[in-house]
Amino acid sequence: MKQIYSWLSLFTLLFITSCTPEMQGELEEMIHEAKNTYYISPDGNDSNSGNSPDDAWKTIDKVNQMDFQPGSKILFEGGKSFAGNLYFTVGDGNDASNPIKVTSYGTGRATIKAGDKDGIYVYNTAGIIIDNLIFSGSGMYSNNASGINFYNDLPGNVKLNRVDITNTEVFGFRNFGIVIGAYNGNSGFSNVLIENNKVHDILDVGISSYGAFSSTKTGYAHSNITVRNCEVYNIPGYSKKSHSGNGIVISDVQKSVIEYSTVYDCGKGNTNCGGPVGIWYWDADQVTIQHNEAYNISSGTGCDGGGFDLDGGVTNGIMQYNYSHDNDGAGYLVGQFTGARAMNNIIVRYNISENDAATNGGSVYLFNGAQNMDNIFVYNNTFYISEQAGNRSSAAIKLLQWKLIKGNIQFNNNILYALNGADLVSVPSGYSASFKGNLYYSPDNFNIAYHGTSYASLESFRNTGNEKLNTLNTGFQGDPNLNSPGAGTIIGHGKDLTGLSSYKLAAGSPAKDMGINLDGGIGERDYYGNAPVKNSQQDIGAHEL
Repeated sequence: MKQIYSWLSLFTLLFITSCTPEMQGELEEMIHEAKNTYYISPDGNDSNSGNSPDDAWKTIDKVNQMDFQPGSKILFEGGKSFAGNLYFTVGDGNDASNPIKVTSYGTGRATIKAGDKDGIYVYNTAGIIIDNLIFSGSGMYSNNASGINFYNDLPGNVKLNRVDITNTEVFGFRNFGIVIGAYNGNSGFSNVLIENNKVHDILDVGISSYGAFSSTKTGYAHSNITVRNCEVYNIPGYSKKSHSGNGIVISDVQKSVIEYSTVYDCGKGNTNCGGPVGIWYWDADQVTIQHNEAYNISSGTGCDGGGFDLDGGVTNGIMQYNYSHDNDGAGYLVGQFTGARAMNNIIVRYNISENDAATNGGSVYLFNGAQNMDNIFVYNNTFYISEQAGNRSSAAIKLLQWKLIKGNIQFNNNILYALNGADLVSVPSGYSASFKGNLYYSPDNFNIAYHGTSYASLESFRNTGNEKLNTLNTGFQGDPNLNSPGAGTIIGHGKDLTGLSSYKLAAGSPAKDMGINLDGGIGERDYYGNAPVKNSQQDIGAHEL
C-alpha cells in the first residue's frame, strides 16, 4: 500500500508541474485539505496516518493528542460509538474564516459516549464547527458535566470568533446540554450559531450562555448568538441554591436571537425562585425571542415556571410571534431582579398565551425589584386565561407588588379573555401602567383590579384615566369573537405556529379596527404573518383580520 502511495505522490508532483498556475493552486489546496482531514473509526489504529477511511485512527485519545490547524476536518464514522471526551484548546484552530470541523462521515451520525464528563470541551479557542453528531452522557443523575462546553477566560476582553453547533443531539448530562461560557471581564465568544439541535434529558439547563456578571460593568461577554430551530425537552431541574430546569437561557450577550424553537416538559424538580422559564434572556442587549412554542414548564416546588421571559438587565428586547400555553407561571414575564443592570425598552407583541399561570403570575407578568425599569410596551397580544386551583390570584395582565414600577409602562391593543374567576387586570397601588385600546372579556366575572379598587366594567375603569385618548374613549368590553378560544393544542417542533387557528378573529369580530393607532414600530407582521395596518386604526389582538 505504501508503494502505491509513493507512485501516486510522484504522479501528483509531475501532474502539478505541468498545470497552469491556477490549476496548481487548486491542486495544492486539495492536497493540503486531504492532509488535514482525519478519520476515526472503531476499526482504525492510532498508529495510522488518519488521512483516509482505510487508514483511520481508532480513539478519541488520539484526537486529543493532536494540535489541529485551521481548516482541519475531524470525521467520526457514522453509526458508530466512541468512548471518551473531546478536548480542544489554544493550539487548535481559532480561525473564523477557516474553521475546524468535527462531524460524522459515512452513513448516520457518530455517537460520542462521554460517560461522567463533558462530551466536548473547548477552552480558549474558537473557529470550530460541531455538526451531525450525537453526544451521550452517562445519565442526568450520574454525569457531572455538560454535553458541549465552550469556555473563555482569557485576559483582555477577548472575543473568540465563530462557533457553529448544528444538526446535533445531546442528552444524558447533568449541567448543560450546550453552553457558551466565559468568566474574565468581557472576554467571551462572538458569532455563535446553535441550530437544528435536539437537547433533552439534561438535569439543569438545556442551552445557555453566561459571563462574569456585574451590575456595574459596561459591555458584554458575548456578541451575535443565534439559537434557531432547536428542540429542548425533559430538563427537570433539581434542588440547588438557585433555580433549575431552564430550557434555553442566554445571558451576558449583545445582539442575539432565539427563534423557531420548541421547549417543553421542564422544571418539575425545581425548588427555588428566579426561574425556571422555557426560553429567556437576562443581562442582555438587542435581543429577540420570536416564533417559538413553550409548554408544560413547571415551577416544581419553587416559583416561575413560565413560557418566555425578558429578565433582569435586558435592554432593547423583543418577544414576538410566540405561543405559550399550559405553563405553571407566566406566559410572558418581564422582570427586573434586585442588583441587575437597568432594564429599558422592552416590547411584547403579537404573542398568544393560553391557560398559563397555573400556579403563579398571569398571562403577562411584570415585576420590579430594582426600581430601574422603563419603557415597557405590551401590545397586540391575545391572552386567554382560566383561573386554576393552584393560583387564585391570576390575571391576564398582572403586576407584582414588590418595588414600585413608575416608568413608562403601556398596555395597548391586547385581547384579555378571562374566565373562571381570573382577573382581567391586576395592578397594585402606586404602580404606573397605562391601558389603551384593549378588549376586555370575561363571561363570568368581569374584574379589573387597579390601585386597590375593583372595577366591574370598562366604563367604570375609565374613571381612572385609562382607556382614554385625550377626550375619546378607547377599548371595548365584550366577546372578541375568536374562532375557538381555549381550544389551542400543541403545535409541535418544526411545525408552523400560524396553524394555531383558535385565536384568529372570526368575521364580524368587534376587535377589527378597534385598536388605537400605534403608527411606527409595530413590526412587519402579526402572529399569523399578515402585515399590520399602519397609519390607521389597527385591530386588537395578535391577528390583523
